[in-house]
Amino acid sequence: MLEFKFNSKKTIVGFNTGHHGGCCIIHKNKIIAIAEERLNRKKYSEGYLYSLFYCLKELNISIYDIDLFVSSSYHKELPKKFQGDLNLLGLDKNKFISVDHHLSHAYSSYFLSSFNDAIIIVIDGLGNNFDTESYYLAKNNLIKKIGGNNTSRSIYKGIGRTYETFTNFCGWSAQEAGKTMGLASYGKDKYPKIQLYSMNKKEQIESLVEGKYYQASLNFIKEKRLNFGKPFSSYSNKNAAYFVQNRTEKIIIELINRLYKKYKVENLCLAGGVFLNSILNQKILDQTEIKNLFIPACCDDTGQAFGNALYGFHKYYKNNKIYALPHSYLGREYTEEEILDVLNKEQNIFVLPYEVKSKSFKFKKCKDICKETAELLVKGNIIGWFQGGSEIGPRALGHRSILCAPFPIKMKQILNSKIKHREAFRPFAPSILKNYLSEYFEMENDSPFMLRVAKTKKPMWNKVPAIMHIDKTARVQTVTSKNNGIYYKLIKNFYKISGIPLVLNTSFNNSGEPIVETPKDAMVMFCKTQMDYLVMGDYLIWKE
Repeated sequence: MLEFKFNSKKTIVGFNTGHHGGCCIIHKNKIIAIAEERLNRKKYSEGYLYSLFYCLKELNISIYDIDLFVSSSYHKELPKKFQGDLNLLGLDKNKFISVDHHLSHAYSSYFLSSFNDAIIIVIDGLGNNFDTESYYLAKNNLIKKIGGNNTSRSIYKGIGRTYETFTNFCGWSAQEAGKTMGLASYGKDKYPKIQLYSMNKKEQIESLVEGKYYQASLNFIKEKRLNFGKPFSSYSNKNAAYFVQNRTEKIIIELINRLYKKYKVENLCLAGGVFLNSILNQKILDQTEIKNLFIPACCDDTGQAFGNALYGFHKYYKNNKIYALPHSYLGREYTEEEILDVLNKEQNIFVLPYEVKSKSFKFKKCKDICKETAELLVKGNIIGWFQGGSEIGPRALGHRSILCAPFPIKMKQILNSKIKHREAFRPFAPSILKNYLSEYFEMENDSPFMLRVAKTKKPMWNKVPAIMHIDKTARVQTVTSKNNGIYYKLIKNFYKISGIPLVLNTSFNNSGEPIVETPKDAMVMFCKTQMDYLVMGDYLIWKE
């Protein structure tokens, strides 16, 4: 949960009806938010009921205490007073409004940034009214749309859908575009003269693919006589991955340079699933005139509920912003009683599955959990780390993480084989104490949400080999005492022992599963995998 300075007299709910469903509530000076998938354990899940009542319970309020409900969808626009699954509760229809999908994304970025004036760019697979790219100007808490795609153009010619079609070509679903980004570093530009996108004088972008889903990429490859290997072959399609990644970077950088030239605004806010592409995000700072960049941790559709709540907040409080988002820990905190209910197998709170009930394990409460955990990490152990409220968005940022040392190089293979079971070409990420960022990486700006990739400096290659991709880059998270609390303390203890101010951090989940939310979820994964230790609060757990 996040506490902020402004005391709202209105209680506002934002909920998202599409994939990546979820809920966010602004109540007094607090914000709580969670994705539906964390609670129903179904990856990319639609829905909002579990998450709505999770938030209400934590805030100790009733659904009848809500002043405004703000909803959004993608593809089809919602009715103005959409109630959805809440229509049987006898709530006042006048308390319900809906907001445009891309405008919600814009609110989730600008209203969480520290900027007064900014260019906002939203790019994803599909919003409402056939939107795929939208551009806005923001100033003094007002947002005005200034451009975007031609809505009569096929949605499959948008940047998001085009990236997805090449992801399909490699053998993955549209939601697995991160694999394409990771694979791109292994490829090369076999066809430097072949273009994928065009842009007209109105900054309207159109891809050159024809067709839907993977068929579009097949048609394009056949027409241009390209050889990207046999379709659906994963690693063998590395040059296709490079092609779509490179061309996507180029067209977005060209777009940003044009918008900067036209409006002369140095602050940029980004949202939409395309901007989970952390390689692209760093190149925006390197190759444009933009000086200040903000991307929320929940820039994909996990941020829709948050954007909706912020839209409602602005309806009541036009001259106030929440302030810059300091961290992503917007879930509820679990009590010692709840942790012990799982550890003692009491089942007064959580019903435990066979995987936990049948497993023998020991635990102890530590006086200094950060010091003991750091010592175990230095010795090469893989540790599940469960602290505080869960993160909003798809990145684990130190509250629902699996951690290990960034050395030796085989640590990432061990982590993959024992727990994560991911493709070998997908890298893992480092969390680093912010003060040491420039010492280890070619990066100057803060990266609190692990949404930027930077080159690792050559003198550090032998010190932290497990966090580097094949091209010596890493997707970096910067950590501070103020924003990250106990996670900062853990890494600082690791630094005191090892001399290295960073750890390898990956999300606390198995391949194809949502990140864990509850102590029960954490214990289930601990028991099902070859994880060495689990830490929950001040408790250290190990298997007999």
